Amino acid sequence: MSNKINSISNFKPTSKSSLFFKHFWVLAFCCFSAFQSYSQETNSPYSFLGVGEVYNGGTAVNSMSGGLGVASSNGLYINTLNPAMLVRNRYTVFEMGVNTEFKSMQNTAQRSGTYSGTIGPIFLALPASPKWTLALGLTPYSTVDYKTVASRKSNILGTDSITYTYSGSGGLNKAVVSNGFKLGKNMAIGLESSLIFGVINRNVVTQNFNDAQRYQVTLANRTNYSGVHFKLGYAWRPKISKDYFLNIGATADFAQNVKTKSFKSFDIYDSSGITLINADTLEQTNGNVKLPANYKVGISLEKPGKLLVSLDYSTTKWSGFSNVSGSSDNLKDAYTVAVGAEYIPQFDAISGYFNHVMYRVGANYTQSPYSLNGGEPAKDMSFSVGVSLPLRTISYINIGFVRGKRGVLATNGLEEVYNKVVVGFSLGDFYWFRKPKID
Repeated sequence: MSNKINSISNFKPTSKSSLFFKHFWVLAFCCFSAFQSYSQETNSPYSFLGVGEVYNGGTAVNSMSGGLGVASSNGLYINTLNPAMLVRNRYTVFEMGVNTEFKSMQNTAQRSGTYSGTIGPIFLALPASPKWTLALGLTPYSTVDYKTVASRKSNILGTDSITYTYSGSGGLNKAVVSNGFKLGKNMAIGLESSLIFGVINRNVVTQNFNDAQRYQVTLANRTNYSGVHFKLGYAWRPKISKDYFLNIGATADFAQNVKTKSFKSFDIYDSSGITLINADTLEQTNGNVKLPANYKVGISLEKPGKLLVSLDYSTTKWSGFSNVSGSSDNLKDAYTVAVGAEYIPQFDAISGYFNHVMYRVGANYTQSPYSLNGGEPAKDMSFSVGVSLPLRTISYINIGFVRGKRGVLATNGLEEVYNKVVVGFSLGDFYWFRKPKID
């Protein structure tokens, strides 16, 4: 790390060990249990496909910079995108956040608006030695959340009809153990090992309004997922002038199988959909889902403690995905280009609160893997801004705003405009897990 970044060690911390850190696992467990519970009513039609909408893996800091981060880090927050970048964390750091989204959707028939809120990644980075940093975390992998209602008349002249409701909920999560190792002066490698697990429910409810009883018939499909996932990371940071460094990073997630256990049932409810009249198990099967390979590369120009300008490119081979039935769900290969910048007025200033505020801006262009009715894949474009406000010596509250648009009504049959507010905490501590020295 540069002299400016290392100058944070000259500040005097307010306490030798944060009480917040001592209860990390209790807090992490409580936050993780909220992954599913803190989710308001929303509707994401594209999450019908694959294993749902896949989370990019970044924190609030990444979100406000266009979602990039493969080749950027300053050691004051945890890089959750490239494990090799963990070597920049020379002090203990705890990260968590909250994501909220306001979305308006429009198809050829109607327009609707939704709101959702979720807990973001929870990570703890621990510098185990001068050349090794360990990180533990809990993070979402994908989210399934959709509901579509269709109906048709059962006769031409009458008012009798049949209603079909297609719904899905749940998603996958990751429990992560990540390691970054420094090789020589400028190079680092990383390995992220994670356990992927979760439950996805997909239901089809049919209600025939011809029958005076108006029973609801539900075909329920519940699938449990579990498997081990690995990611490799690489980082190179040569000094190219007196004040500037070049950062080059890359990651590779190879295609990997996840085990599944599916349970299908056929249930009959009364007209309210609450009282169960009859239930029958149709099938219980074990299988596999093949998750796609993902590759990312990034480059950034850094003046430590002052300026960071970054560019990332990633591609996900969704054409290699296969679900429980062996189908690819007609998913296409996706790619993302992201650019962003970070600016700090004067990090090593002795006084002046706003000298230490970090300002970020970014833009993102993604060709998504999702298409409806076999049409063209939807394109996603977004712009983001944000600030990191100092809380104490090396702790920050990160606040970001993202506005974007996915799909075009005329081309994709569905258009989404979204506004996201992300709030995260990067809480650093000098002394935790460090052996005190007596002069």
